[in-house]
Amino acid sequence: MVADVDSPDKHSVLAERLDEAEELALKILATQPDNPDALNGLGLIHVQQERFDEAIELFERAHAIDADRGDFTENLVKAFDSSAKSMAHASRFGAAIKTLERALVMRPGDEALICRMSFVLSLAKRHGEALAAADRALSKAPESPEALDVRGLALLGLKQIDHAIKSFRTALDYDLTYAPAYSNLGLAYRAQGEHRDAISCFDEAIRLDENNPQAYNNLGISLLDLNELTQAESALRSALSIEPDYAEAHFNLSRVLLMAEDFETGWKENEWRWLCPEFPSTWREFPQKMWQGEDLTGQKILIWSEQGIGDEIMLANTLPDIVRDSAGVIIECNDRLVPIFERSFKGVTAVARSEPPDPRIENADTDFQMPIGSICKIYRKSAEDYPTDRGGYLKADPGQTAQIRARYEALGPGMKVGICWRSGNPIVGAERSVPLEMWDGLLSSEGCHFINLQYGEVNEDIAGVLERTGVEVFKDNAVDPLTSAEDWFAQIAALDHVISVDNSTIQVSGSLGIPTWTLLSKVPEWRFGLNRLDHLWHPSIRIFRQHKKGEWELLMSEIAFTFASLLETEGYVSS
Repeated sequence: MVADVDSPDKHSVLAERLDEAEELALKILATQPDNPDALNGLGLIHVQQERFDEAIELFERAHAIDADRGDFTENLVKAFDSSAKSMAHASRFGAAIKTLERALVMRPGDEALICRMSFVLSLAKRHGEALAAADRALSKAPESPEALDVRGLALLGLKQIDHAIKSFRTALDYDLTYAPAYSNLGLAYRAQGEHRDAISCFDEAIRLDENNPQAYNNLGISLLDLNELTQAESALRSALSIEPDYAEAHFNLSRVLLMAEDFETGWKENEWRWLCPEFPSTWREFPQKMWQGEDLTGQKILIWSEQGIGDEIMLANTLPDIVRDSAGVIIECNDRLVPIFERSFKGVTAVARSEPPDPRIENADTDFQMPIGSICKIYRKSAEDYPTDRGGYLKADPGQTAQIRARYEALGPGMKVGICWRSGNPIVGAERSVPLEMWDGLLSSEGCHFINLQYGEVNEDIAGVLERTGVEVFKDNAVDPLTSAEDWFAQIAALDHVISVDNSTIQVSGSLGIPTWTLLSKVPEWRFGLNRLDHLWHPSIRIFRQHKKGEWELLMSEIAFTFASLLETEGYVSS
């Protein structure tokens, strides 16, 4: 029987033939080390084997022997290009740029190489240089779809979305079958919040190139934007069927699965976060063995932080579990959280994250290590594994809390309510924020005093409330959460209630067990689940979900009505 060329044996047969060809080329070079054809042939074999550095060295030797041979030059340039593609795929953008620079020395006017350079510069977030390279390519080929496409990508990086869309559309005017332009046009539409148009573009990109994992990945995250979890999972799994090690698709799949509360699979997929170039944390190199769920009886473990301070606070709700099961815990965390973690978890040693690491880490004689986000794959495999204690798991300083509470009691009788209306998230902060003008009905409630929890400049906002409603939102100038986490925690611990948009404020109030109402945008993060009105991470939080994207008026009216009922029920106002 003749083997099918598409059978699983195909690759092993090809590898065997390459090995035979490599052996023959090496035999020739053993006696004729300057044989240019043998050098060139071995270089081609190494390209097939994706051994690009070795291939480049061989092609360079062949080219140096016979610089007039066009095929030697061509193979060298192609090897530079293939090597740069591989490096960029591995997020080694600096190395890819240097390799392309070497190629462009040999082919300074090569439009395809210039386009590749523009693309890699965009990946490296050097968008101005990427735009200059794209314009250079266009000066040589004004109707090139590829040049127009990379120009649009550079403009997208520069936040010039309308100009980017125009560039992508022009690329498609010249070639309606150019799939990358559809995929990048979809990214531009997504950046504008036009998710259905984005999905249509990704669908067209996939129709034109059904083996494009990036298009499937982009489709998946756009479907996640619309909370269409089943379709999003399907698209992301299609990306992974084409490219099984596609880290970004794995990470996006984890977000889908976690929102769908398939926690066991979702946390496993979440481990790919470390291979994503956009992930905001860096891996910590410690010598201890990575913990994989082994029995911790009699064992000590090092936990190290990742992501932002709000994530650290939220993920710390796993620490009571690991403290219970181990013989000792040392945690490396944001320096502002050190006293809070040590106060909250008996027997835990907290040290500030630093480089080099605090000497106490080396002296702690720990048996295992783990990043704090990975604890979830051991202790949070189902919804039932999340805490139910409404009292929280972190503790503010009692003395500071009492001092701040005394200041607020001086405002007069009534419920003391902290409010926060803006998110500082650079990507989705605007859609999570609720202009303070929309809070007027709520802030006019009787039987309470409102305390500002919004960090940053708020004087104008607060003055506007006073002018419109006659209500004074108290701004405590003795507290600055951006400089002192102790003050931040103590202030929130001194309150009876918190009402806030989705930002780090709710992580603090939830971790302290303060009753909290969270105003959630239509497209929330995975941590809130798809339809929950409670919060698995913080049992003291109640969720109020936006009904339609971008519209807060109805939700704020509902909250004002519900809050008035709460004040009456709690006895702060009479019926």
